[in-house]
Order: sequence, then C-alpha cells, then structure tokens
Amino acid sequence: MINKLSQEVFPTIETLDDLAKLVDYSLIDTLNCDPDAKENGVDHEPRQVFTGHYVPVNPTPIKDPEYVTHSKNFFRDLGFSDKLAQSNDFVRLFSGDTSHVPKPMRTAGWATGYALSIFGTEYYQQCPFQTGNGYGDGRAVSV
Repeated sequence: MINKLSQEVFPTIETLDDLAKLVDYSLIDTLNCDPDAKENGVDHEPRQVFTGHYVPVNPTPIKDPEYVTHSKNFFRDLGFSDKLAQSNDFVRLFSGDTSHVPKPMRTAGWATGYALSIFGTEYYQQCPFQTGNGYGDGRAVSV
C-alpha cells in the first residue's frame, strides 16, 4: 500500500502571536509536577527532587541576544516563516526571556531529571548530588 503525502496546506506561522494560538500543553498537563516546586518556576537553588516528572523553571534570559542562524528546512517542515526566526519576539523567547510571551503561552518552562541509564546501568556522575535526583542545572529548559 502506498500512502500519498497530504496535500493539505496549512497557514505559515509568521509571528509569535500566530504560534501562541497553536500551543498545546497536553503533554506537560498529563505529567506530575514536583510537589516542592514553585509554580512560577522562580527557584534556582540546587536541590534534590524525589517525586514528579518535571520541575517548573523560569529561565534566566541571555542579555542582548542576537540571531545567529536557523534551519530553513526545519522551519519549512514546522510551517514557520523564515522571518519568524529573526523577529525580536522569537529571539527573546529562545534566549530564555519568557516574560513577554502572548497568552496562552506560559512564562515558566520545565526541566526533567538528567540521571542516565544505558542498557540498564544507571550513571550518576553528572548529577550534582551523585544520586540521580538532580533536575536540570540550567543547560536545557523546555520553553
């Protein structure tokens, strides 16, 4: 059986406001948040996390961010306009400044644990507590 690609045409996302209309938080809404976390994500003190799938994080924005480059192919696949990547709103968002995002986008991002298991062997060397209970150190945050 041969499946033909859909010929349906979707509108191109030109602005952060366009993107905001399409946000879907269904994944994060089905997960359990760390009960000791602050809902607004303003909690940058290292601590162990014993329950929950994620911790809300308010990223620290990069001062004076600059656009460098983006994948035109990836943007086309996502339905994003190339000009979106160079817009001030987009650059600010993806450099950690979530203070300006349009509703219904959320200002707090989220981080997951970074304990590692390969072929059933657990590795804790990268965890600051050497236990696997460390959640994010600021290197990666989902926004």
